[in-house]
Amino acid sequence: MAPSASSRRFPALAGAACLIAACVLAGLGVAVAHYLSAPAGSSMAGMTAADALARARPGLPHQPLLGSALVTAWQLDAVAVAVVVLLAAWYLTAVALVPLRSPGAGWPRLRTASFVAGLAVCVVATNGSIAVYDQVLFSAHMLGHLALVMLAPALLMAGRPLTLAVAASRQPERLRRVLGGRTLALVTAPPVGFACYAAVIVGSHLTGAMDLIMRNTWAGQVEHLLYLLVGCQFFVLVTGDEPLRWRLSVPARWVLLAYAMAVDTFTGIVLLQGTSAVGMRPDPALAVDPLSDTRTGGAIMWFGGDALMAAVMIVLVIGWLRRPGPASAGGWLDEARRSTLAEHTVDRGSDQGGDLPADLDEDDAARASYNAWLASLDRKP
Repeated sequence: MAPSASSRRFPALAGAACLIAACVLAGLGVAVAHYLSAPAGSSMAGMTAADALARARPGLPHQPLLGSALVTAWQLDAVAVAVVVLLAAWYLTAVALVPLRSPGAGWPRLRTASFVAGLAVCVVATNGSIAVYDQVLFSAHMLGHLALVMLAPALLMAGRPLTLAVAASRQPERLRRVLGGRTLALVTAPPVGFACYAAVIVGSHLTGAMDLIMRNTWAGQVEHLLYLLVGCQFFVLVTGDEPLRWRLSVPARWVLLAYAMAVDTFTGIVLLQGTSAVGMRPDPALAVDPLSDTRTGGAIMWFGGDALMAAVMIVLVIGWLRRPGPASAGGWLDEARRSTLAEHTVDRGSDQGGDLPADLDEDDAARASYNAWLASLDRKP
């Protein structure tokens, strides 16, 4: 029997994802070798291996960040790009394998778009202008923090990568047992997730560690990875609905977000009112007041962090209101509408017994009863 069209198509997509990833990684290797072998006298001469892997760029633009450099200044963080490419290849390969594991099934495009958007945020935060300036401007460094510890993890976890891994696995039950095991249950417990988030935010900003991070390339790389991991640990409880032991209700997720907002607010206020500046690499061409820039970074943490958390809360509310309830396929709002109409429009003396038909919007009697109720409201003094 000839293989079906779907069985021919999806392995080809998976192979294409892996081939593209291999080409990108090979290109990264060539780029790093080029920066390391720059001729003497060039702007890249004398670059260390750490800088070539994480901060390869022609040079720091000697102009304010909030000018044209905001969109034109880029660097090559080969380590970050390699990780992003591998994650993208794995995710797209798993999406391609879902119909093979469960014929007729598919993976929602919105989840794929969310995960890819999260990876794009990681690329911008580690290779874009805020990364280029993040050792000379603490405010730029703080923007990168918000992107890597909040925005990117929220989008990545909304893509349901663990659920996808189960759907694409040859042994889904075994993987479910691992995901529901004690180790991950401990790591993803709400108190542990919040404590790790608070420890990273407060510990990296208010203990003097930021002075080392701002000046040392490898310390900055570790910081990026730590922020992303802790952010995913936190947001898997908030925006994800993964096959883990802990599945929080929407109100519980709001509470967790509110606690995180308190941590962001506290850290931002301390930095905003501080009297000592974070240690930065000075650039003679940039007229920067270190203390003023440190306070600007505190304001970004306070207002920007709270704004991102509030945006996640709003998304949760919208999803909760649209979520189908046990008595209605239309969601919470539709159920409230039906309840109101049942209270005011159904003839209590009829044989319907106070119930509305399932096809409410297509029922002539229900519409006539609704119109009669509106007419009665117009007649009231």
